[in-house]
Amino acid sequence: MKVSKYLTVDEERRLLLDSKGNLTHPLSFAELEMLKLLVAEHGEVIDKQRLTDAGWPGRIVAQSSLTQCISTLRRKLEGHPDVELKTIPRHGYCLCYVDAPVAPAPEAIEGCDSPAPREVSAAPSRSAPRVNWRWPLLGLVLAAVAYLHLSGGLSHGLDWLRLISQPSVAAISSEPLKVGSHPNLAHNVVFEEEETLPKVSPQRFVANWERVDEMLPEVKAQQSYLKQSPDFDSIALCADFDGICRDKQPLNLVRRHGEQPSLDLKWLRDTKLRMEQVTYNKILLDRFDGPTDGLLEDVYRADVYYYGDSDNVVRGDIRFSILYQSETKGQLLVAACFTDALNREISMRYEFSGPFRVRQTQVDGRPVKRFLIQVEDQNFRRPEQLSEEGAVIYREIQKAVLSKKQMTLHQVYEDDQSGVWSLPLWGETMVWAHRAQLTL
Repeated sequence: MKVSKYLTVDEERRLLLDSKGNLTHPLSFAELEMLKLLVAEHGEVIDKQRLTDAGWPGRIVAQSSLTQCISTLRRKLEGHPDVELKTIPRHGYCLCYVDAPVAPAPEAIEGCDSPAPREVSAAPSRSAPRVNWRWPLLGLVLAAVAYLHLSGGLSHGLDWLRLISQPSVAAISSEPLKVGSHPNLAHNVVFEEEETLPKVSPQRFVANWERVDEMLPEVKAQQSYLKQSPDFDSIALCADFDGICRDKQPLNLVRRHGEQPSLDLKWLRDTKLRMEQVTYNKILLDRFDGPTDGLLEDVYRADVYYYGDSDNVVRGDIRFSILYQSETKGQLLVAACFTDALNREISMRYEFSGPFRVRQTQVDGRPVKRFLIQVEDQNFRRPEQLSEEGAVIYREIQKAVLSKKQMTLHQVYEDDQSGVWSLPLWGETMVWAHRAQLTL
């Protein structure tokens, strides 16, 4: 089977042959079957379920298996700019030819038969006159749009389409992790636009942590959620998990992607105690307009710490409130204050609020909620002074938050006492937040 000018597949031996680099790449069964499907339908988007069915017929596998397999195929196609395996967010994958595509011969692909050529009639056949439905159909469409606009359904539909089109969680894979003497089950959260990033093992997230057992002297079962991006890596860790998170102050840490600064957790604990003696952040619940009697409200609170090579850390004091008006919509307010260990004063504060719509999906068997917020109110207190570490979050807020009229938040875990969220802080940051639920 021919893939491109220099790439061919030996299906019997399951090999990808690269005549340009004189290389041979072995292919797993799943890689071979998915590559055959992608080549056969090059230029077309193939959804993830079809690829999974091709690679693992009759089996149920986690979505992370597909993500890893696609990543491996991309590496084997490297060095050939004329062919590209693209991720189409929220849809699937597509094999594209940059220059003139080299279409594979249909008979070269097992199970694909060439269609028989059509017979051409010598005499033109008479056909019935065609009815032009264009104008009546256009009238019906305009009438439907006008009705939806007047009834409010058009706005609802557009909001729902925007929610569906936002980048979402593509995979959540789990593997055991050791944090000092503590057993930890780590969940690696991957977003669609980040599927091509080389995977960082969970153990590397904690490899340079020091004096872990002095900060966490009692050995208990733990769970954590990890996320990497092109700019930042984050970990949200619950140090006391027995089916629900009983840790009143889960540990949320952020650092530059790819960097491995050392972190003395006993020093961090002492620094946290000093910095958290003062809370600058407070949500004013009366900010929500309209009656609230009988409505359900979730209030979340968390502290997030950004660290690097220096002896300075930046603390994000995060609070947000979700007021549900129904199962799929409501009002949301997020407020965040940022200080660092050197300035010891409030250096910046931002908040945004507005109505939201929420959609729940299943990712690798886990419920994931996606919140689309229409930002109606936004405030930002600029800092009077900034350390080098504080400037990092200042630039992130300026770049990723203040210019947006729509925000998307993801919740990947929830119990009666806590929730794990992806929040727009240092890029998209994983945060394990303490939860309080109120009926107003």
